[in-house]
Amino acid sequence: MAGDDMTTQPQLLPISLNGADVVYTPDWVAKDMVEWFKPSGRILEPSAGDGVFLRYLPEDALWCEIEKGRDFFAWHERVDWIIGNPPYSVVGQWLRHSIVLSDNFVYLIPIAKPFYGDGFLRLLWDWGNIKHIRLYGGGSTLNFPIGFAIGAIHFSKSATCTTYSRWTQ
Repeated sequence: MAGDDMTTQPQLLPISLNGADVVYTPDWVAKDMVEWFKPSGRILEPSAGDGVFLRYLPEDALWCEIEKGRDFFAWHERVDWIIGNPPYSVVGQWLRHSIVLSDNFVYLIPIAKPFYGDGFLRLLWDWGNIKHIRLYGGGSTLNFPIGFAIGAIHFSKSATCTTYSRWTQ
């Protein structure tokens, strides 16, 4: 597994750690995301937390977790897919780094996040597009401390249009 050489002291990170970013993905959401998007090939979970996505990914899935000494921003190997729940305070930087690493990535984020600034949208459109948005509901649906609409957004270098779906019980 890659990553043993990625140990980074938090005070040396280009960003500061934010305790509010530690929001764990509900098991049912991680399971649904993996089953819906079907990541394959070389897969990276960049913010593994307690390993909820890793439970549903192949055993050889790679991972990063800053609290375990594996910094996503120090990862520079290309992968086929990235899937996870990134820290929302640095989601713009996170998305930009993901574009460098993979042609497909899907993140559980507030749905409006990619649309906040035209700089990222221009970068996204030059690179690819949003392929699919899967809505899970407001933050309270996932027991998140925010009220924004939360969904899994699939960014893909080969996407030409965007489709939408809504998770239902």
